[in-house]
Parts: sequence; C-alpha cells; structure tokens
Amino acid sequence: MKAGLFIATAVLYAIACILYLFLLTRGSDKAQRMPGTVFVAALGAHLAFLLLETPSPGELPLSDISQILSVSSFGIGIAFLLASYRFDVTILGAFVVPLSLMLFLASGLGSSYAPVSPRVQSAVLTLHIGANVAGLVAFALAFAAGVAYILQERLLRRRQLSGAFQRLPSLDVLDTMGLRAVLVGFPLLTFGMITGTFWLLRSDGSEFYVSQALGLVAWAIFASVIVLRVAAGWRGRKAALGTMMGFLFTLLVLAGYAVRAAGGSA
Repeated sequence: MKAGLFIATAVLYAIACILYLFLLTRGSDKAQRMPGTVFVAALGAHLAFLLLETPSPGELPLSDISQILSVSSFGIGIAFLLASYRFDVTILGAFVVPLSLMLFLASGLGSSYAPVSPRVQSAVLTLHIGANVAGLVAFALAFAAGVAYILQERLLRRRQLSGAFQRLPSLDVLDTMGLRAVLVGFPLLTFGMITGTFWLLRSDGSEFYVSQALGLVAWAIFASVIVLRVAAGWRGRKAALGTMMGFLFTLLVLAGYAVRAAGGSA
C-alpha cells in the first residue's frame, strides 16, 4: 500500500506539473482549475503517505532525511495553496509544483538513507529540523516568485505582452511576495542555525560541518538581501536573483545531509 501511494502521489504531482506548465505557456481561462484540482489530489495522496510514514500518533515524521524531504515537499505545496489565496498567484504552480515533485522523488530514495542514530536524537534536534524545514518552505515560495519575476521582466523588455506575460502576476506582486516570504523564512533559518549550533556543542557533530557551512552561506545571502533592500533600496531583479541563490544553497544543505545519510554515517 505504501509503495502504491508513493507512485500515485508522484504521478499526480507529475500530471499537475505538466498542466501548470501548459497553463503558463498555452493555457486559457477555461483550463485554470484543472491543474489546481490535480495538485490538491496530489497533496491528499501525499498526506495519506505521510500518515503511513508517521512512527506513532502525534509524532512528527522527521526522524530521517527521507521523511524530512517528504515533509518539505508537502509543506511547499500547502504554503503555495495559502499564498495563492492571498496573492492570487495560482500560475506560480508552474514553478512550485516541480519543486514539490523533486523533493518527493528524492525522499523515495529512503532505502539508501541511514536513519538518525538514537544517540544523537533530542528535542533540540527536532526544533532545529522543524525550523529549517519551515524556512525552506518559505524560501521555496520566494524562489518561485523570483523565477517568475525574472521571466516576467524579460518578457516585458522584449515587449512580448501576450501569452505567459498576461498570465503571470505583475512585477510588483511578485516582488512583494518574494520579500514577505524571505521575511518569514529568515527568522526560521536563524533559529534553525542557533539550535543546530547548540545541538552540535552537545554532541559529536563533526560530520555536519559541511552542511553547517552551506547553511551559513545561505543565511548570509538572505541577510544581505534583506539589508540591501532596506539600506540600498534593492528591488526587483537584484533581490530576485539574491533570493534564488539563497534558496539554492538551502537545497545544497539538504543535499549534503542526504549524501551523508546515504553513506550511512548518521
């Protein structure tokens, strides 16, 4: 049943990706509801899969990198639905849903990931993981807004004022959404780094230093984006590029944990 749910969820995510991309490039108003309907179905199947993954009632499925990737994928989807109601940015599913699919497929490599050793598990570690996952979810939305901003600006410069240009949100909406998502994610990332450092001081965490370094780079990039927005009036393209770069480093942090876990060193 678990394998069947995984395949069904992946297929629904993939179909939603195709439909959102079609809607962005060639779609019409009549086809707007179909991608969202399929995506909600994918999230429903994903939730059922997560419930099967949960070790025991009331316990968060964050005990290994496979579960962390799966929860991150689901969280990005839920956050996107909420953002769609707030900003009316449904079309950004063309950029968000592929992220959910990618992380979900990566979680399917669970057989190659070593579980977190009971020796290092603690409440502080759970807080560290939870904060970082929540931060990743917020940064994923900021990333999607940034990619859409770059695309929309490029279309505007080329005066291609039809097709995707008409379906994408305005530059101002995308810039505002990206800023708010970063402002939500940055405190979570900061808290995650503080709890992670505290946890390292209490355990033998030498194997985590590469991921910690990548996390510090991501933190510095997002901090710079926020400071430069306030101090130097950064908006638009520069802020979008900085946000996209910061998100890529947060993905590298996850990749670092996954590689380490796949090596069985946890």
